[in-house]
Amino acid sequence: MEKHNALKRRRTEELSEALLVNCPQKRGQHEEQARAYAKIIDAVSRKKRELSMSQRS
Repeated sequence: MEKHNALKRRRTEELSEALLVNCPQKRGQHEEQARAYAKIIDAVSRKKRELSMSQRS
């Protein structure tokens, strides 16, 4: 859970940074990084659910 929270924090930081940056190229880089974090968070969450389901069976 700690890793999940850290990833969410990093994603939020990237989105915040994207809002503050004036350069469109830099903004795009921060937004892309935030999307990458979102994909990782989704994969970690999915894996956690799968593990939880397999332990119940």
